[in-house]
Amino acid sequence: MNTIRTDIRRGSLITAVLALLCSAFLILPANAEPDPFEDCAQGAFCLYDGSGGTGTRLDVPEGGKDEQYTGTALSVQNNTRMWACVYTTGHYGGSLQTVKPGNDDEYVTDGTRWVVASYKLVPTRALCFTGYERCENGQVCAFAERNGRGAMTVHVPAVDPATQNLGNSYGAETAPKSVWNRTAKHLCFYPRPDYTGTWTEGTTTYGAYVVLRGDSITVPASLAGAFRSHELVNGTSECQ
Repeated sequence: MNTIRTDIRRGSLITAVLALLCSAFLILPANAEPDPFEDCAQGAFCLYDGSGGTGTRLDVPEGGKDEQYTGTALSVQNNTRMWACVYTTGHYGGSLQTVKPGNDDEYVTDGTRWVVASYKLVPTRALCFTGYERCENGQVCAFAERNGRGAMTVHVPAVDPATQNLGNSYGAETAPKSVWNRTAKHLCFYPRPDYTGTWTEGTTTYGAYVVLRGDSITVPASLAGAFRSHELVNGTSECQ
């Protein structure tokens, strides 16, 4: 009798263990969903055309950039060591979002999409607020927005046949809001296309607006959009 009772107890114990194991397996999901953004590799800035790191993914290497992004980005993951700068218009213009290294971001809230039209990866967050780095040595670069942001126009100096000024004349549609003078000469700006004119503020009248060699500036609000021509000179006394 004792032997029979022992066998029955062992059989009951084995059955209970098997039942417990089966119930444990039953509560595990058959196909666990991946965590959001977990498919973004280290060293990459990933743009997804779906919210929450879903949909088609674009991988951008560290230091990558695109001034005219035409894809759709509703979420991003920044797995680089750099800051990601994301803009609503091309050429690093419009509104700005910054994504810290290791962070993600969403660009659709309550059904409203925040358009991503350009982006760049930079060493510090401060560099997200400027775009001067696009101007190369030896160039005069004019920008459509403050701090070197927005569309950039490179002015190749030419000698005006009538005035013999070494510079450029242009219309209101290209009047800069910020400038970098990366030439070896000083830069003189004028309110008229023929390298003449003055500005008046209060009781003071000003001649040319000067940007020294190597300097970058954001045009003062009172003069924004007012420049119509500029010339390059060896000394500021040569400004008209």
